[in-house]
Amino acid sequence: MDVFLLPVGPAKPGGEPGFQMYCEPPPEPVPEPVEGQAQRRSFFGWLAHLPQRAADSFRRALAEGEAEERRQEEGHASSESGSRFTRFIKRKLAAAVAEQRLLWHLRHATAAQLHHPTTMTSAQALEMAIAEFKKDFAKHRLWCIIDTVIVVAQTPLAFVPGPNFVAYYFIFRAVGHFFSMRGAQKGMDPALWTTHPSEPLADLQQALTLEPAARTERIAAVAAALGLSRLAAFMRRVVERGVILRA
Repeated sequence: MDVFLLPVGPAKPGGEPGFQMYCEPPPEPVPEPVEGQAQRRSFFGWLAHLPQRAADSFRRALAEGEAEERRQEEGHASSESGSRFTRFIKRKLAAAVAEQRLLWHLRHATAAQLHHPTTMTSAQALEMAIAEFKKDFAKHRLWCIIDTVIVVAQTPLAFVPGPNFVAYYFIFRAVGHFFSMRGAQKGMDPALWTTHPSEPLADLQQALTLEPAARTERIAAVAAALGLSRLAAFMRRVVERGVILRA
C-alpha cells in the first residue's frame, strides 16, 4: 500500500500540521441488499446478524459516499435525488469518505510505503505519521463507542417498513469509526512502514506558494508524475476550503 505525506500548508503553532497522509486505494466490493430481510427475522435473529448487517450497510454507504465525492471532484452539484434529509446524508457520507479513506484501507495492509518530500528525513516523516495515527486511534475509539450506543438505541426502527436513513447513517458512522480505529492501530506499528523520499512531493510543497494558475498547473504535473488521478481535486478542496482533509 502506498501512502503519500502531502504538504498542505505551513504548520501553525498549536494548530494543524502542515502535512497530511493521502492514498488512492481501489474501491471495495458492494454487497447487494436483501429486501425485507430485517422484517422476516425475530428481534434476536436480527440482533445476531447485526455485525454482518452493519458491515454490508457500511459498504453500501461507502459506495454512496464515493459516488457523491466523485461528483464533487468533477465539478458537478450535489445529487438532487431523494429527500432533503437523504441529500444531507449523502453529503455527510462524502465528507466521511474523504476524511477516513486511508484508515479504512490501512487496516488490511501487511506492508506500506510512506512517500515523503525530500525536504524532510525519513525518520521525521515516520515520526509525524505515527503521531497522527495515535491521535486518530484515540478519536475514533471514542466516536465508535458513542455511535454504537446510538445504533443499539434505534434498533426498534429496523422493523419499520421502508428505508431507514437514520439507522443507515449511524451504522455507517459506528462501523466507519471502528474500521478507522483498526487502521490507526495498524498504522502506529513502525514495522509496517518503509519510507521513500519523493522529489515530486517536494515540488508539490513549492507549488503551494505559487499564484493560482501556476499552482494548478504544477499540482497537475505532480499528480501525473505520482500516478494519482484524484490528487488535483483533493488539493483543490484543501486550498478552496482552507481546511485539511484526510483522504
